[in-house]
Amino acid sequence: MAQSNDQHAIGVDTYISKNSRFKSFVYDRREILIIANNLGLKTDRVRAELRRLGYCLVMNSNGRMVWKRGGVSI
Repeated sequence: MAQSNDQHAIGVDTYISKNSRFKSFVYDRREILIIANNLGLKTDRVRAELRRLGYCLVMNSNGRMVWKRGGVSI
């Protein structure tokens, strides 16, 4: 089971690093859904992997929820 978790984390991390649109942050709803669909995962799984990779869910200046690496969690 742990090996499967590591594979998902690597998949999410690789996907994010290879897509320039996710350089600074990932929007919580639509972009999480896009990542999940492209990797064949559920959205909750993508969120869990983002947490595991060091991302935190924060509110941006426009009031939208985004995932930022090393941000302050809410």
